[in-house]
Amino acid sequence: MANTLPTTATFSTIHLVLFPAAQEYITRAHRRSTQLQTREDVLAYYKLIATGTRCYEAVLKERVPPYVECLAALWYCEALYLETIGFDEAEEVLNKAIALAARNNLHDVKFMMLHLSIRILASSNLKAAQRLLSQCLREADTINGKTWAFTFQYLSASLYIAAKDYQAGTNALQPLFLCTSNEVRYLAFVTSAYNALRQQNTSQAQNYLSQALQCETDYSRQYIPQLVMMRAQGEIMAVLLEGDFVETEAKLKTLHHLLENQPLDTTGRWVSWKEDGSFMVPLPPDAHGNNYIPLKFSWLSQSQLYVLTYMLTGVTLVPSASEKRRAVRYFQEALRIIDSEISNNDSPTDAPLLTIKQAASRLDFFATAKCYIVFYLCLENFTRGEWTAQGLLSLVEAAKAVPNYEMNEVYSIILYAAGMYFQATGNLASALECFQLLMNVLPKSSELVLLASINSCMIYRGDIFYNPEKALILLRDIQPLIENSPNQSLKLAFSVLLSIDATSHTTTPATLSQISNLLGTARKLANTQLTTVIFYLGAASFPDQTQRSKMATAGFFNAKRSRDVLWCWITGLLLAQNMRAEGKDLSADEQEQTNAKIYQLVENLLNDSTVFV
Repeated sequence: MANTLPTTATFSTIHLVLFPAAQEYITRAHRRSTQLQTREDVLAYYKLIATGTRCYEAVLKERVPPYVECLAALWYCEALYLETIGFDEAEEVLNKAIALAARNNLHDVKFMMLHLSIRILASSNLKAAQRLLSQCLREADTINGKTWAFTFQYLSASLYIAAKDYQAGTNALQPLFLCTSNEVRYLAFVTSAYNALRQQNTSQAQNYLSQALQCETDYSRQYIPQLVMMRAQGEIMAVLLEGDFVETEAKLKTLHHLLENQPLDTTGRWVSWKEDGSFMVPLPPDAHGNNYIPLKFSWLSQSQLYVLTYMLTGVTLVPSASEKRRAVRYFQEALRIIDSEISNNDSPTDAPLLTIKQAASRLDFFATAKCYIVFYLCLENFTRGEWTAQGLLSLVEAAKAVPNYEMNEVYSIILYAAGMYFQATGNLASALECFQLLMNVLPKSSELVLLASINSCMIYRGDIFYNPEKALILLRDIQPLIENSPNQSLKLAFSVLLSIDATSHTTTPATLSQISNLLGTARKLANTQLTTVIFYLGAASFPDQTQRSKMATAGFFNAKRSRDVLWCWITGLLLAQNMRAEGKDLSADEQEQTNAKIYQLVENLLNDSTVFV
């Protein structure tokens, strides 16, 4: 009797061995990504990745079920996309696998592959990627695939945002504003708020953040902490851009409360925070009670969030120039975290699972953050009249580790800090050169350019580079830009500049009224140094001697409380003059003795042995 052959050939089960093996090799590589020190380390990393991808490639060469073949193609191409530059090969394999998934009605894995294909295509042709995205959205709607409809909608927005087309990114998110899922709407509003902040539109950002807050309607459960943190930080950034440091400090208390009350695991890490910063957004079940696949997103890691929070806190506290120097403490703590992260002290078992590109991106984040923190430390010193070059040298040194794509912004803050230093220490030619270079690098509407223009105006009004025509041209150029700026502190600085011009010519009632208004605004914004400057202007403008003395006294003690040595000396000189004008010679003598001691400190600061070139 003849043997009967099976009507269908059996499928290989090789994937049961090779899939776990591939995952193990790739996981081992990702555990090493933050600890690569030598060329041999990098080669070992890529050897593990190559071994893992060959496992997937081996599965593709076998006769396996369609679903298994599609998964092998997806993971193989994802490795090529994330770890190599082999995009052409990835696209070819993906296209074949997508067709196979379509023939077998494997919708989920098909959409996974299409999602990857769109990301690959966007790296070379954003318009073509968006066209393919639109087709995917229509297909997802046709089969009622809510998860994929939301996923592709967010992908569309993220591609626009990556291309710095923030308004298009917000437009892509608008269909999600009406979603029945509070979490989906929450993230859409918060993302749109950040887009508005990137465009300096603080009022629109605050409107989106307010709508995000309204999504927290069910207070009986804990909302996704990443979304709550995003909203809290967005609120702080919005008021910071408006220069309202009092309101910012109030909102910071909420953010710090969130940081301090996160549940911890046995290692001290947040339970709800993955090491790579990713988190899941669940979707409500459909009408039949079936659950959808949660949406996955990536944000900041725990350490990155702490660094950003401490930096925002320090920035908020700099203008108030507190005697306790709280800003410095927050900046130093952020730098400590950065140094710890860069030093790679984690053991291989505790290291985060990151690709080599993700690890490099994280290092770039810390390097750039360090540069900005050192810059703000310079400003904090400058607000106290500590015009030393050490901070600038540290800033230049920190900039060496910054990635090339961030260098334009970092170069700009170095120029501005150097210009301020040169202006304060009398090297006015170098100051003007720095400010002019800054104006050539950034757009006219940039706040740094507007500040550099204000500084240049002050130099052109002085005796050494006296040029009232240039000063007037600069004033006319920046006035409409400053008037349209949301930054109240910037507007205050510009108004003070105009007041200096007014008080140098006349002391009309309008000028005195203007100074009173400026003083009220400076106090409201908690800007200690500008408050001192305005007190000084008032003491030089008020016709009544008693008023002049009160303003001079207030200016001196305001500078003293903030430990601003330079302004202590300037206001002290004016205070001694007013005391003598009132016939208080004994008090004037005592003040002059105090001024002499303060001047020794001023000389030490201005004649610092560190030279910045």
